[in-house]
Amino acid sequence: MKSNAIILYASMATSVFASSVNLTVNPSVPSSASLPVPLDFQSFSIEFAFFADFSGNKSHPNKFSNNLLANLRKFNGDVPQILRIGGNTQDHVTYYPNQKESIINNWAGNGGDQPANTSIGPTFWESFTSIDGPKYIFGLNFYKNDSYYLDNLKGEVQQSLEQIPAERLHLFEIGNENDYGALSGFRPPNWTQEDWVTEWNNRAEHIQTANQSLRFFAPSTCCYNITTKWSFFSPWTIWNSTFNYNRHKWIHEVSQHGYISGTGNHPTLQGTLMNHTSVVKNGTIHQSLNALNTAGGRYYTLGETNSISGQGAWGVSNVFGAALFIVDYELYYASFGVRRMHMHQGTAYRYGAWMPISQNGVGPSTNPPYYGHTMVSKFIGNSTKTQINNIDLKSDFHSAYAAYEDGELARVVLLNLQEWNPSGGVNATNATDPSVQALRPNTTFTLDSVIGYSYATVELLTAPGALSTKNITMAGVSYDYELAEGKPVKVGNEVAEVIRPQKNGTFSVSVGASTGALLKFYKA
Repeated sequence: MKSNAIILYASMATSVFASSVNLTVNPSVPSSASLPVPLDFQSFSIEFAFFADFSGNKSHPNKFSNNLLANLRKFNGDVPQILRIGGNTQDHVTYYPNQKESIINNWAGNGGDQPANTSIGPTFWESFTSIDGPKYIFGLNFYKNDSYYLDNLKGEVQQSLEQIPAERLHLFEIGNENDYGALSGFRPPNWTQEDWVTEWNNRAEHIQTANQSLRFFAPSTCCYNITTKWSFFSPWTIWNSTFNYNRHKWIHEVSQHGYISGTGNHPTLQGTLMNHTSVVKNGTIHQSLNALNTAGGRYYTLGETNSISGQGAWGVSNVFGAALFIVDYELYYASFGVRRMHMHQGTAYRYGAWMPISQNGVGPSTNPPYYGHTMVSKFIGNSTKTQINNIDLKSDFHSAYAAYEDGELARVVLLNLQEWNPSGGVNATNATDPSVQALRPNTTFTLDSVIGYSYATVELLTAPGALSTKNITMAGVSYDYELAEGKPVKVGNEVAEVIRPQKNGTFSVSVGASTGALLKFYKA
């Protein structure tokens, strides 16, 4: 069967020991491909309370964060990422005009990953010009509901407009995951979705300025259906005409949050992250929401997302397998039309792409997920006309994507998601015997009918194993903090392999377990 999907030999769609996969890749863009992918598609969300850790201030800018973000931009035509500064802690922030310290995080009564509350002063906004390049979405406090809440909001807006360059202030966001407001105790139990919309619009109206109309990122819902005793909250129903949510046309982009799993679900590397079926299943809701919002003329994004909610899980979110997940996850969502993804970050979060500062003797460090971001950026490239097609392998453990520029094939990503570790081999998550050194299995991907191309180069995203946290490279390049503060450094002797087609346009490449391959196609 010829299509822009795949032919699998010997019914190996779900076998982790598959040794060969045959797929047909169209040389011209198929109708199933996405619209052109925005060059800021791969963006980030940074927990409000930790933004200063990531950016620094005027006198001490964080060069490490600057380097890592600049690396990714260079692959995408130097188009700035959009950093959403928000998350749970944005709804626990109070602005004090007379506070000399830029930010004070109060951890009293909170022993977890986030402070109980945060206060900021005018110098906090220095952080927004300490990083070169990115634009910002500024997260405002919605939960605050005392007699001073409007003064608090107006103060944050005023400082943002005065201190963040206009071309870098992308949007404001009023509140984080407020569909959970009644259940979390910040609103009464009988608080309804209509109450939420009314309150949101009240705040949006009262912080508008005489000189310019503020634009917003909303509704930033966490969930897909929250039922309380009194009401029902849903990212579908919030747009009902009876609510007239966007009555002033101030909402310019739709933000929906989502993670592939939660820590309470006992996620595993092979069963949750390194699993294409899991990624596809998770995307079903977002395909529906993307279709709903696109039909309504709205720009649909994942305003906060990552691997495992609750800041990630040790041994799952912080290892090399999570880098492969990042590639599969982001490219799958791009393939069905999500316009931008903000991967959430926080100081010492398990799923963090980097640790921006030293804390308790740990860091700064470039973490495994960052290497997944480098592959995604290289795959998207610098063309404003890049379209992405998911090549459906109908497999748990193999996935493939094609990128087209000006309608013609430019690149292919092949992922071998079989979990492999040097001690114990395939799926040996708990292997501890150092004397066991299994032979790393390979899968041969055969790409049929790639007519008109004379050769392709192959770059690998690789590490010693799926559980690795060190010795990770993309195309033989390391971005580790220890080498050059996150700047690219060529390590080892790896060079891009050159492969040539057979007469019928067939290309073959061998990809090891727990490895990704980026193929770039050339006509001469």
